Amino acid sequence: MKSKKLQSVAGRLLILILMFSMIFSTAVFAAVSENDNQTSSQNTIDTAVTEDIGIQYRGHVQNKGNIPLPDGSFITGPDELGTRGESLRLEGICIEITGDVPVGAGISYEVHVQNKGWMGAVENGDYAGTTGDSLRIEAIKINLLGLDGYDVYYRGHVQDKGDIPTMDGQWGWVKNGAELGTTGESLRLESIQIKIVKSVNDTALGDSIAYGMSASPGSGYVDLFYNNLKGISGNENLALINLGIPGYQSSNLLNQLQTDPTTIASLSKAKVVTISIGGNNLLAPVIATMAVAFNLDPTSKNFAAELATALAEPGAQDIINAALPQLQTNLAAGATQFTTDWPQIIATAKTLAPQAEIYVTTLYDPISPQDPLYAVFDPVIQAMNAVIMTPSAGYQVADVYTAFKTYEGTDPLVNFNWYAGSLDPHPTTAGHALIYQTHLIAQPIE
Repeated sequence: MKSKKLQSVAGRLLILILMFSMIFSTAVFAAVSENDNQTSSQNTIDTAVTEDIGIQYRGHVQNKGNIPLPDGSFITGPDELGTRGESLRLEGICIEITGDVPVGAGISYEVHVQNKGWMGAVENGDYAGTTGDSLRIEAIKINLLGLDGYDVYYRGHVQDKGDIPTMDGQWGWVKNGAELGTTGESLRLESIQIKIVKSVNDTALGDSIAYGMSASPGSGYVDLFYNNLKGISGNENLALINLGIPGYQSSNLLNQLQTDPTTIASLSKAKVVTISIGGNNLLAPVIATMAVAFNLDPTSKNFAAELATALAEPGAQDIINAALPQLQTNLAAGATQFTTDWPQIIATAKTLAPQAEIYVTTLYDPISPQDPLYAVFDPVIQAMNAVIMTPSAGYQVADVYTAFKTYEGTDPLVNFNWYAGSLDPHPTTAGHALIYQTHLIAQPIE
């Protein structure tokens, strides 16, 4: 009886190994998706000046001279400098940032002027443009200098075009060095509005699940949760930065948090952080164990094909049977590594993003309780989840394991089904939707 059960487990494992080798032995690749285009796609960004850093500006307008009055005074952003409906050109501008400005920080701006072209950047209140030459400003670019954590947004009114830029039929904004206005069309820039916005983001960390693998485009749980957050008042300028990397184990994520400049910079601006990690701590030992058992190099680019050939040879199941004890040992080692890494992952994330709300997911089990492999993997998964669900750890827990286990819907949550020939353990689009729902009801463990 025991022999038959062992053969059943080995048979399942043979297929599982081949699947894992194809999915997880390829080169790891990074995916950074940032809603940080030069032109903002959102038109509802809070126009209030930030409490600590602001902006002011003044200019020279055709037939009106220096504005505002009295001469030398400033308009506070994002109020309008210039005119509309009067067919008057903006001829020059001075811009300054205000408030608690760090040493070395400033603002740079460059204008494109009729007959002169781009005139070269000036900084911190210097005059850009002309006076007394009757020449129009046609376009402008504005950049912040040495002011991490902030963005400069601007928009304007242009001859014959009206309010620019327009997005989805509404007046929007450009930011951070993007060109506002026109060149080569002989059109005057008539007015401008400028504002400083504190940068905040939703940073997603983890593995292929965070990356969104196997979900339809835009339907990964990270995207769904971000869209929900974006709709909450006060989050209008929230950007999404997805740093999930397929194949990552807990140690990879910890190293990323400790050494990767992009990740460190992103977390410094994070308002929300989501983390999904740990699955590869269990998947990688499967590959490593079988590589040793079949005397293969797991780093070879042909590893999947070489393993497939080895698995087709007579006696392959006997080799797997003999490797099962080592597999269980290696699975335990992967879980132990996770247990070691997890507190450091959380501590580092909190240090890098002290103001952020952190959401973490538990690991789900893609294997049916009726499958012989369930008894091999599920206890290890539950042990890792117990680490994640540490009381008073200071983060919100999205309990994906329980949600998947108690799911009563008809749409499959994972693409993993022996009998249908679907061997992808990642969540389906429906699975990602359920993970998203667990984030909406996530709670700290007390």
